[in-house]
Amino acid sequence: MTEERPSRLSFALVRLSARPRIKGRVIACGTRYDPITEEEEELVNILNSNALLLVCFEEYPLPTPQIISNELGDMSRKLRQEGFRLSRIEEFKYDDPEVALVSKMVLDETRYVYCRVPGKPRDRLESLAHEHECTVVSWEREGAVIEAPSKYHALRLAVSIPLELDGSAAVGLTQAAAVERHAKAERYVKGPFAAFSKAGGEWVLHEDGDQELPEPQGTDAGPDRVMYLDIVESSKLVEERGRPYLENLMKELMDLIADEEGVVIDHKLGGDDVLAKFPTKGRALRAAIRILDEARRRGIKIKIGIGDSGGRAAENAVAVMDRIGYSASFVAFRFGPFLAAYVEPPTISEVFFRRIPSELGRMVGASMTTASLATIHPYLGALPLLYFPTAAIKRNRDEVSAACVWGTLWLLAMVAAVLVGVHVRSKYLPKPLVTLTDVVVSQAIAFAKSRLSSLLVKGLGAGLP
Repeated sequence: MTEERPSRLSFALVRLSARPRIKGRVIACGTRYDPITEEEEELVNILNSNALLLVCFEEYPLPTPQIISNELGDMSRKLRQEGFRLSRIEEFKYDDPEVALVSKMVLDETRYVYCRVPGKPRDRLESLAHEHECTVVSWEREGAVIEAPSKYHALRLAVSIPLELDGSAAVGLTQAAAVERHAKAERYVKGPFAAFSKAGGEWVLHEDGDQELPEPQGTDAGPDRVMYLDIVESSKLVEERGRPYLENLMKELMDLIADEEGVVIDHKLGGDDVLAKFPTKGRALRAAIRILDEARRRGIKIKIGIGDSGGRAAENAVAVMDRIGYSASFVAFRFGPFLAAYVEPPTISEVFFRRIPSELGRMVGASMTTASLATIHPYLGALPLLYFPTAAIKRNRDEVSAACVWGTLWLLAMVAAVLVGVHVRSKYLPKPLVTLTDVVVSQAIAFAKSRLSSLLVKGLGAGLP
């Protein structure tokens, strides 16, 4: 069970408290994405219950043309030989980048390629689609709509169409989006081309591009779907909880990886790190967020990086760790043209600031009750003076510092409420009413003392031989 969703005010306070300790731009805390399916709801609940901060740092270490080249691998070398270059025709501007990111994580990975290949037989196009694990959905007079299992497959197919068939192609989330992108690219480009989105912009690969397609770094590195995971201060964890605990922990984390179709490509039994590869970047991010949730429940810290290779994923994790001024679990990844991360907020921020709305609501009600009792008689106002602060400490006992702060604030609020009640009593209550309450309370106290004395005498008498 996940925790009740905190309020927007709580998230805003957590963001403000974390900003001075993070060398980056805090975009959001939690998410405003409205889930539809149970899987989406689980992800949204984790983001909100953990109050995860979405942070953007400096521009990603690799320029977008290099990212594209790395993803295409050996295909980019063929494109370079044939004289293909890149042009960016539009830059994306998200109204809400946080919601856009969550949408990418939860939406279906399927992409569509709309292509035109004048004068080419259908069997050649169908064979090319099959080679890239794609399926032709519908045929047109000079082209087709093709379904791809992921954006990675769609990009490679789209690029192969101008390269192999002298045709044009565009990638889209839906068939309509692919057709629209193709029509947009035709306004800018003449001749064979491939149009697609990457790193926060729309790009076209064609022979008259204004940017060179660089040499790929590595061979067929693929998209950002490799995860590097490392337990922070694992030696201390082993000392406190034992080696079997670490081994069971790593097994459970690898089970979470497997749930998102991830495959562990490197892990040593008894070790504290893992390299895993996923079918898509979205699945890698979903697995990472579930792992952060598990780390929080266990009271441990984990650093995670996602990249196009194990080395790049580890570099992303190290780069983000150097920019966080406190111990926190996080997952680092590329978001558009930036290095970004989901970061666990400072513990005191999460426990204290996110609970301000609920604690203040309780405090207002308790203060009114205490002041009312003190108006009747100061002794009555003294009754809740310790009860409410003690209850606040118990509610926040999962973080000692937050419990102490809330306990102190509650004590001060109750003392203030008693003083207000006493002031109202002395200044505004009629004297006869004050006298009457004094008499009633005095008699009640005298009766209580006599009953207590008789009970003590009876108890002592029963114990004598």
